[in-house]
Amino acid sequence: MKFKPIIAAIALIAVIPAYSQEKALKVITREASVTHMKYLASDNLEGRRTGSAGNNEAAEYIQAAALQVGVKPLPGQNDLLYPLDYLRITPLPGSSSIIIRDTTGNIIHRSEVMALMPPNDDVSLSGEVVFGGYGYMNSEEKYNDFAGISVNDRIVIVMTRVPELSGTGMPAPGSGISEMTEARKLPMVMLQKAKAVFFVADPALGSDISSDMFSMGSSYQLVPLFRKQMFNFNLNAYAISTETADMLLKSSGLTLRQMQDSIASARKPASFIIPGLRADITIKVAKDTVTSSNIVGYIEGSDPILRDEAVMFTAHYDHVGKDAAGNIYNGANDNASGSVGLLNIASAFGSLARKPARSTIFFWTTGEEEGLHGSTWYAENPLFPIEKTVAVLNFDMIARSRRDTDVGASLAGKVDITGADTIKVISGEDCRQLVLLASEASRKAGIHMIDEGKGTHFSGSDHYPFYKKGIPVLFFFTGLHQDYHKTTDDFEFIDFDKLLKVSRAGFLTGYEVASNPVRLEKDHKTQK
Repeated sequence: MKFKPIIAAIALIAVIPAYSQEKALKVITREASVTHMKYLASDNLEGRRTGSAGNNEAAEYIQAAALQVGVKPLPGQNDLLYPLDYLRITPLPGSSSIIIRDTTGNIIHRSEVMALMPPNDDVSLSGEVVFGGYGYMNSEEKYNDFAGISVNDRIVIVMTRVPELSGTGMPAPGSGISEMTEARKLPMVMLQKAKAVFFVADPALGSDISSDMFSMGSSYQLVPLFRKQMFNFNLNAYAISTETADMLLKSSGLTLRQMQDSIASARKPASFIIPGLRADITIKVAKDTVTSSNIVGYIEGSDPILRDEAVMFTAHYDHVGKDAAGNIYNGANDNASGSVGLLNIASAFGSLARKPARSTIFFWTTGEEEGLHGSTWYAENPLFPIEKTVAVLNFDMIARSRRDTDVGASLAGKVDITGADTIKVISGEDCRQLVLLASEASRKAGIHMIDEGKGTHFSGSDHYPFYKKGIPVLFFFTGLHQDYHKTTDDFEFIDFDKLLKVSRAGFLTGYEVASNPVRLEKDHKTQK
């Protein structure tokens, strides 16, 4: 039969990509992953905050590792680093103070304050002071610490945590400070046009606020110089000691503990304007310019026409750095894991004897934690044509698995961390074909994929600017865990088996998209 040689040849051609993929998957190893993770999540990089020395050292490391596995600079570029400039604003040590004065201007008390967000400029403000309870409002419980009192143009004292009105009236026993709870108070206070907010530890907490309790507190603020600022928002939020709060309340004849006990016993707010005093706040800042780099490179496709199209893989390598007390947030899962995942995937593509038809772009972004800066900038100023970018696969937090402590809420929402055998994929719900490819790739890699559609976290990572450009996207994500944005997001809690499986699933997904001569199409929406 004349057909037999043709059929045999076709069968042989079909086997080559499968064998090539199988061989490439073996390049994704635990040894390499551990090596990369140990470096990127080490204390030496001091949390990799955008603009820091540790961030720049991480960028150099990733560039070197990427070049070693075959990633090359994009056409027209000399290397993989694309620098972005920032204005850095840092409060000067010893310059942040509060002065309490009586009605005659005499100084009653002077102490340090801790800015929860470095201001845009020097601060010098003065105002009457309001005791605002917990700064808590709950319509269901018919509780409002600001009912019947104006905080407009005044400084507000707010205690940490919230009262259990259906229980003792005090904060839940044993509960610590929840950054999510405290962060929700700020917009409610600021919408009432308060000049500033003083956070103080409620007496039942048992200790003053320290900088390690608030990762939302930071040692400097970054203002991007590579784009026009649409608005200039300054959040005057500070932490004060219990001693300072008691000095502010002294003219009323009350103490902070008495105020907390009063709220608990009456189950009602006890807010009031503190008589006979004003508070002055002074902060001095220093300004300089720092640079942080996007890291972008590619592996060219094998087809002379389709190589002008590309599948893009993204992951941010920055994290939140250190707090004002010097505690380091190593960000092992967020997002050293995704950065290592991209190095794994790049090594697999680099090992292929025959590359897929389309090119593959590898993009480690900076400034994600500052507000998707690196990815947003690239989407508006692409180094490879956006219209030729056929899909974006984003990897952000891919190497943690659920532990016994992963219950309740984290800073960004409900803890929804997946188990060791599962990964979430968040899509734009507009390219079912891409989701199905990822699901099958995950199955082959030995991990179950949950399609969350747009999901709760859809706009919170680097795929989002590309989704807004109309590109099909996927976001591989473990879900939130209790160590999210805490100093405990560390190397020892990484699930390397999961990291390897997700890396392999990402490679297989991207390989299929890069190899298929038919370009992905977004789903047609049914008109209603």
